[in-house]
Amino acid sequence: RRDGITEQEQATSVLNPAALENLREIAGGDTVFLVELIDAFLDDAPRILAGMRQALEDGDAALLRQSAHSLKSNSAEFGAMALSKLCQEMEMIARAGVLAGALEKLTRIEAEYAKAQAALETAKRQL
Repeated sequence: RRDGITEQEQATSVLNPAALENLREIAGGDTVFLVELIDAFLDDAPRILAGMRQALEDGDAALLRQSAHSLKSNSAEFGAMALSKLCQEMEMIARAGVLAGALEKLTRIEAEYAKAQAALETAKRQL
């Protein structure tokens, strides 16, 4: 419990439970496979975030757009809708090629990913 909120309640506030239920259906109810899907996302996302940071440092708007798009789609699949929305905003910033403000957006994306990561770890324990 944090501030009177259970881990379950916190996970639900960060993740859309319908998305996880959809993944459970896709996995045919196979909990091991669902955990593997979650783990694959949790393994891949930090690499994407690092790529976004490197693209930003290099001024590479195309790579930043591609990385933001990838994380946007992946996070939506797992129900991390706030993270997905921030990535969509970053994708639009990069598409415009004007990277002013992108570092602040990346910091927000990283913070939201940390919340999603914790929520997915909680969700895995409850499968």
